[in-house]
Amino acid sequence: MEPEVDSRIVSRRGKQWQLTQGPFSDDSFERTGEWSLLVQRVDEWFPEVAALRGCVDFIPSWRMDDVMVSYATDGAGVGPHFDQYDVFLLQGAGKRHWKVGPRCDHTTPVIESGGLKLIEEFESSQTYVLEPGDVLYVPPGFAHWGSAVGESMTFSLGFRATQMTDLVARLSDNVIESLREDLLLEDLDSLCEQSRPGEITPQQIQNAQGAVVNAIDALASEDWFPELLSEAPVEPIPQALPMSDRVMLSTHQRLLWRDAGDALIAYLGGEAQRLEPVDEHWLATLCSGRSLSTASLDTRQHDILAKWWLLGFVEEPELGVAH
Repeated sequence: MEPEVDSRIVSRRGKQWQLTQGPFSDDSFERTGEWSLLVQRVDEWFPEVAALRGCVDFIPSWRMDDVMVSYATDGAGVGPHFDQYDVFLLQGAGKRHWKVGPRCDHTTPVIESGGLKLIEEFESSQTYVLEPGDVLYVPPGFAHWGSAVGESMTFSLGFRATQMTDLVARLSDNVIESLREDLLLEDLDSLCEQSRPGEITPQQIQNAQGAVVNAIDALASEDWFPELLSEAPVEPIPQALPMSDRVMLSTHQRLLWRDAGDALIAYLGGEAQRLEPVDEHWLATLCSGRSLSTASLDTRQHDILAKWWLLGFVEEPELGVAH
């Protein structure tokens, strides 16, 4: 019901699907028939839901996207579809019946129905009835369709699948920043063969492609990819109050780091920051979602956290967050 929360209701009457975007009001839930409420990024609002991330700690934490929670009435779901990312479907209250079908791709026909992108009803190769605590893993691309058995609530732990267009754009931008403006394409041996008037030969095309690939190999930094991953979907909220005795990473932020040998490079808010190897413990604590005591930090470390606090990257933990 709050505007900053990404929510939607999916309903069905007969074979007609309908999508309604939030925010909602009280009377939005006065419905009959089959309908389902889906709320994205619930882990950013409730530490108890954020703790579910620990269920999949065998996968790098930076791959985690969010925990979506769906409530459904008897028989309701979101229709047959496929996702382009890994998802773990954790059953909360009630039961849900899942059909899993064939692998889909960009050639699979998509049906536009009431604002939803669905696929044709499929012949299921596997079926499951999930009870509270059960988990179903669905790999990227596999068709699936869940239907509530009675009232039901499911927690979907979804993982990021970065678009190749974003990767290529960020990498090329990174290389362009390092290129000298006076650096020109050289012909090298691509002119060895005489071409006909107006003709561009395969060797000349390969020469240009090779020059671009060589520039990427030579000039691309190791920061472009983690900087892209650390960009948050929302703007941080600056903190005006003095820093708390305990802090944790803001639930809206993404923090990751890499070991550069003589230093640790941390990535937060789309930017890189050089830290010391001794910072690994408190850095990993923040990345794990636990809270950190600022009393355990030295002056340099405290100054770093104080800067992050003022920028809204870290915040005071709510009750119930593990230390």
